Amino acid sequence: MNPYRLIVPVVVLLAGAGLWWQIRSPGSLYTPETAPTLAVLEAPPVERAQTHVLERGETLSDVLQRASFAGTELADLLLGLREHLNPRRLTDGVEVTVRRWTRDNAPRSLEVRVNADTTVRLARGAWGWAGGIVETPVEIDTVYVAGEIGNGANLYESLIYGQDDGVPVADRSMLAYRLADVYEFQIDFTSEIQPGDSYRFVYERERRPDGSARSQRLLVSEFVNRGQTMAAVWYAGGGDVEGYYDLEGKPLATGFSRYPVEYRITSNFSSRRYHPVLGIYRAHNGTDFGAPSGTPVHATADGTVTFAGRNGGYGNLVKIRHVSGYETRYAHMRGFAKGIRSGARVRQKQVIGYVGATGLVTGVHLHYELLQNGRAINVRTARLPTAPPLPAEHLSTYLGLAQQRLALLADQTHRYLGRRAGRGAKLADE
Repeated sequence: MNPYRLIVPVVVLLAGAGLWWQIRSPGSLYTPETAPTLAVLEAPPVERAQTHVLERGETLSDVLQRASFAGTELADLLLGLREHLNPRRLTDGVEVTVRRWTRDNAPRSLEVRVNADTTVRLARGAWGWAGGIVETPVEIDTVYVAGEIGNGANLYESLIYGQDDGVPVADRSMLAYRLADVYEFQIDFTSEIQPGDSYRFVYERERRPDGSARSQRLLVSEFVNRGQTMAAVWYAGGGDVEGYYDLEGKPLATGFSRYPVEYRITSNFSSRRYHPVLGIYRAHNGTDFGAPSGTPVHATADGTVTFAGRNGGYGNLVKIRHVSGYETRYAHMRGFAKGIRSGARVRQKQVIGYVGATGLVTGVHLHYELLQNGRAINVRTARLPTAPPLPAEHLSTYLGLAQQRLALLADQTHRYLGRRAGRGAKLADE
């Protein structure tokens, strides 16, 4: 049998198909400019969403009723929510989003944004409302921040109104306190900051989709105060070995924090001060801090509570015994933190109570005293005990890490200056 008798018909068939396709192809009849287009097809949304905000004095039930839930459906929905949250602990500002089917306005799902990291999401099914807790996803990244203290400004203002780097204002506020915490033992930020002082640091954060941070950790920083450059590197070697150290491995922290609250000083230590309630002059053996009622008060060092209760003109008072004969006192507090009682062990930075106005006072404030061997000393000028040094077995590891972090800081500074130069050139062209 001649094989060409089969090949020829196949070739003819393929050629014919190609010719037919060429004739039918719009590309052969139209140019891109003249080709017909399909009409816009508008599909209505299958659902609509409405967000309600829990107002001051409202309950979750009030908000759901405002969102048109009632009767058995309201009761079932509240029952489903109580499996995942306590409605009584919700604060004003909580967002409640209701999603409804467009076709019949029937509820489809409900979301209660408890906080920035947690949302309770329920869906309506054949057997009622069911769902669970949804955690806000985060990604870990690093951010570079730099700035200079201007005339009449402080660290807080410099960070809030500093470089435009996409960091939310609330996060900038927290960064101001974190940077102050790192250098609180080297710099008194209430009196020693001056125009021209500068800072730069790199911090690690857990970034939410909206750009805000779940947590922040300064990895490396440099602060220039009165011409002196102070570097700080975070190191966590396991156990109790963690904190900020200088480039030689010496701890930046001391055994004591300088102050128990991050607020302005309203009255200094003095051997003779006019008492506004008693109307007499007498020694003021402590430092007063003006702060809103309820502000957390932190222990300034590790120690043991020797007294927690009412004490005459001191009002609500906590006394803590520390090493080397030191004692601290925290007076006029509104109340005590859970577990604060005589004999309790406390750690530095632990919340022990809340600012109030108990005892002989004319207004809300915290009175703080530091004593050594029973003698009151001025916390603003006292040379505080040093913290334990970095253990020798950690030193080589730390020094290697410090060089890596400094290289990271230098690289980020170079990139930042490059971006600034680029923006300046663009503005000049415009």
